[in-house]
Amino acid sequence: MRVVSVAEMREIERRAEAEYGLTSPMLMERAGQSVAEILRSHAGGDVRDLDVLILVGPGNNGGDGRVMGRYLTEWGARVTSFVWKENILERAGQTIPAGDQLAALPEALGSVDIVVDAFLGTGHARPLAPSMRQALALTQTERERRLGSLIVLAVDLPSGLDADTGAVDDGSIAADLTVTLAFPKIGLYLFPGAALVGEVEVGSIGLPEEMPVPPGMEVIDAPVVRHALPARPLESNKGTFGKAMILAGSPQYVGAAYLAASAAGRIGAGLITIATTRDLVPVYASSVVEATYCLLPPLDAKPQERARVLLDALRGYRALVVGPGLGQSDAIRDFLLRVFDGVRALPDSERPRLLVDADGLNNLARVERWHERLPAGTVLTPHPGEMARLRGGAQVSGGGVDRLAVATECARAWGHVVVLKGACTLVAAPDGALRLNWPGNPALATAGTGDVLAGTIGGLLAQGMAPFEAASAGVYLHSRAGLLVSARLGDAGLLASDLLPELPLALRATKDA
Repeated sequence: MRVVSVAEMREIERRAEAEYGLTSPMLMERAGQSVAEILRSHAGGDVRDLDVLILVGPGNNGGDGRVMGRYLTEWGARVTSFVWKENILERAGQTIPAGDQLAALPEALGSVDIVVDAFLGTGHARPLAPSMRQALALTQTERERRLGSLIVLAVDLPSGLDADTGAVDDGSIAADLTVTLAFPKIGLYLFPGAALVGEVEVGSIGLPEEMPVPPGMEVIDAPVVRHALPARPLESNKGTFGKAMILAGSPQYVGAAYLAASAAGRIGAGLITIATTRDLVPVYASSVVEATYCLLPPLDAKPQERARVLLDALRGYRALVVGPGLGQSDAIRDFLLRVFDGVRALPDSERPRLLVDADGLNNLARVERWHERLPAGTVLTPHPGEMARLRGGAQVSGGGVDRLAVATECARAWGHVVVLKGACTLVAAPDGALRLNWPGNPALATAGTGDVLAGTIGGLLAQGMAPFEAASAGVYLHSRAGLLVSARLGDAGLLASDLLPELPLALRATKDA
C-alpha cells in the first residue's frame, strides 16, 4: 500500500483535475461520503441511533467534514457541527453562537457518541489556533470523564499532526480511528504522531483506478507479501523449499540458535542446519529435534580452520543466517570475516543468500569498510543501537522521521538490504525502495524476538525469495505472529518462543487474506 508525502498528495490531486477533470469540490464530495461510509460500517451499518459532533475547520478538511455531516444526516444520524471559523454550532438547520469561550461546546459534547476531528488536514503544518486547542481540550476532558466511551474519529489525520514528520502540536489529541484519504500519509507511522492515530483506514476521494501513481514508499500489507511468497507445489520434497544454515549461539546465548533455527523451519524452509560446536549439540538436540548440525571446531581453534569447515558444509544451502548470540571477540571477528570473504568468493550459482544480525553486525562494525566484505544484497537487520555502531556512532531513533533517510541512504551506500528494527520497522533496498511495517507492538519488545525475525527472513531466503521481498515478508509475518500472541496475552508477557507456533498461522492468514 503506497504511502505519500504532502508534496506527493498535492501532485496527485493536481493530476486528478488536470488529467481526469476531477475538481477539488468533486474530490471533497467523495472524501466526505467515504468517511461517512466508513463510520457507518463501524456502527454496524446503521447510524440512526448516533449523535455526532463534527469539528469543522477552515479548509478542505473542514469541507470534508461538512460533506460527511450531510451524508450522516441523510442516513438518520443526529449531527451537530462546530464551525471554527464562524465560532458557531449548527444543529438540525439551526445556528447557535458558541461564544468567545466556546460556551456551548461542553453541553454539545455531553450528549454525543462520536466527535469527528475535521479541523486541519494534510495541507496544514501551522500550529493549532488557540480556540482549536480549546475545543480539542474540551473533547479530551469529556472523553476522560466518560472513561473512554466517547469515540474520536480524525479525518485524514489528527489535527496538528505533521503529515510528513509525525511531529504533533501540544493541543493535538488521540483519535480512536483515523480515516486517511486516498493514501496513508508518512507522518501517520512516525512518532510521536503515530501514537495518536488509533486504527487507520483509507478512504476514497474518487481517484480513477487507472490513474498511475509513481512508485515510492509503501506500507507492507498482505497483498504485497502474498504475491511474493514462494509456491508450495504438491510435487515437492524438502529440497524444493531449500536449506538454511544458522551460524548462531554460544555458551552464553544458547537460546539464540534455537530461536533462529526454529523460526526458519516454522516459516517453511525444507531443512535447517545449526553450525555450532560439539559441546552445544546436546542442548539444541533436545529442543530442535528436526535440525541437522555442522560441527565446528572448538572456539579456541584457529579461525581459518573454523571458517573452512563451515564453508565446506555450505554446498547446496540457499541461505546463511549469521550472528544471533555469537558473542564478540577478536577471534570471532576473524572467523566471521573469513566466512564472509569465502561466501563472497563463491560463484553466483553456489552462493547462499546471506543475512547478518546481532553480534554479526557488532563484530563487523569494528572493521573498516565492513560492507565491502559482504556479498551484494546481504540482508542486515540492525536495531537502533547496532545501526549507530555500523554508522560510526551516529544515533538513530526507534520511530522518528530520521529513520527514513538513515535506512534509505545506508542501503544505497552499502549495497545491502537494511531492515532497521524499531517501533516502525523499515525495509530499505539499495535501489531506493522503502517499505515500513505497521502497527507497532510493544509485546515484541523482549529478548529473542530479533533472533526469531532473523530466522524467519532466513527461512524465506532458503525458499528462493529475493532479499528485499524476503525481508519485507519476514518483517510482516513476524509482526503478525506477534499480534496473534498479544491478542491473547496483552502487550506484556510475550516470550520470543511464543512466536514460533504462530508463524505458520500468520503465513496461512496472509495467503487467505
